[in-house]
Amino acid sequence: MIELAGIAGRHALELMAATLLVAACIAYGAVQVGRARMLTFDAAIRVGAVVVVTAAACFAALTHALLTDPALTRFDLAFALDLGATVPREVKQVFAVATHLGDPKVLAVCCAAGTIALLSTRHILLACTLAAASGGNGLLNMTLKHLIRRARPEYDAAFASVHSWSFPSGHTSGSLATYGAIAYVLVRTLPARWRLPVVLGAVAVVGMIAWSRLIIGVHFASDVLAGALSSTAWLTACVLVAERLRRRAIG
Repeated sequence: MIELAGIAGRHALELMAATLLVAACIAYGAVQVGRARMLTFDAAIRVGAVVVVTAAACFAALTHALLTDPALTRFDLAFALDLGATVPREVKQVFAVATHLGDPKVLAVCCAAGTIALLSTRHILLACTLAAASGGNGLLNMTLKHLIRRARPEYDAAFASVHSWSFPSGHTSGSLATYGAIAYVLVRTLPARWRLPVVLGAVAVVGMIAWSRLIIGVHFASDVLAGALSSTAWLTACVLVAERLRRRAIG
């Protein structure tokens, strides 16, 4: 496993491109399924529930492994060391700037501005969904960090240093919840032709932020994965509730 972690770290940029491509393909497929109305409303809700349960279960399993199995920590460190030694400094500088798109203050401004805009146009349910997805995820992430209390990576090749708790990644979970909720709002309010660009754009931004945390050396790989899993569960749950309420409102 340590050798595999080293190989992954030395090919981190290629791995990043591959994961973004896979995520984009999944997003494309989801949009096409929705556009073709291949699923009934109840079937779509069941699929969403499966996503929530699966993401939450994977997060729980990852957390259990972190707390009980030293092999995960060794894997994380081997990956981080090889990534830090391989990725060029110029690339790290680019991602050090890009990572600020996931800063809590930036996400808070996006959430507040979006919520106010939706309220002003009387999209009450969408405003509540955005606020609940972004704000609720922030509270969830802070709670998890203080419960698990994992220290940040510390190694010479790290490009930046942060001293708060590490697991799960707040930038990853926050950006997925906030930009994902914004994408949901836009899908519900813009013409159908904008759905694919909006969803792919959100995938690109969230993926870039998630990988930036690894590339600049402020998170372990399991931190980022955990942030994505916890946020996926929370965001999907928020969207499911919103869709149920929307369905009830329109009869």
